Amino acid sequence: MSAGAERHQVVERLRDEIRRIERRPARRAGALACGRPEIDALLPEGGFRRGALTELAGGPASGKTAIALALFAALGPGDLAAYVDGRGELYPPAAAVLGVDLARLLVVRPPPRTSAEGPARDPALVALWAAEALLASGAFAAVAVDVPVARAVRGADAAARRLQAAAEKGGAVGLWLVAPGGAALRVPVAVRLELSAEDGRIVGRRQHVPDEAARASGAALRSHGAGLRASWRPRAVVQEGDDAA
Repeated sequence: MSAGAERHQVVERLRDEIRRIERRPARRAGALACGRPEIDALLPEGGFRRGALTELAGGPASGKTAIALALFAALGPGDLAAYVDGRGELYPPAAAVLGVDLARLLVVRPPPRTSAEGPARDPALVALWAAEALLASGAFAAVAVDVPVARAVRGADAAARRLQAAAEKGGAVGLWLVAPGGAALRVPVAVRLELSAEDGRIVGRRQHVPDEAARASGAALRSHGAGLRASWRPRAVVQEGDDAA
């Protein structure tokens, strides 16, 4: 290949890259409030930080899903949301009752385990890959990831660590929904909220994030706010099993 032809190829590749960058949505900054003042007050910036992960931890019927849907409902008219439903339990009519525009909500569910073509892939791992792509795409203002996965799943730890980098790249609010317990996969996050249901209310407490976890997430957490507690009463009651998580 002549020098002129090689130079032409390089220039064309650069032009293609510039076009691709120009098509990428502008990086979002700041925070998104979920519209529940008592929960937003627990967060360092008065809302869920863009370009970072926030962990919502709690058992069944603790309000994890309700908080995620409250955030989706509070998004702007042009914003899209995605929910990676690894448990297959999200009930869209319940989301609509809570104010979520289903036309702007993408629900992703991993395919069932199969060994028809080569080695079987764990559905939870596939869901983590999907979450990484959604967070990094720049197309979604908020992405909730509800994927129960054990630490023993091969490749899950590395996939989980990439989620924070993906959120930073795409500027999305990432919500990591997890049940309490030592067997669950731990993901580097900027903020941890522990949720529980008490007397018909969802009660939140902000947990301390170790310095090394904060550094790994790429976001500094204000330590003076750890342990704050608040609660809110949901505006709509959803039957257990529909939005119980």
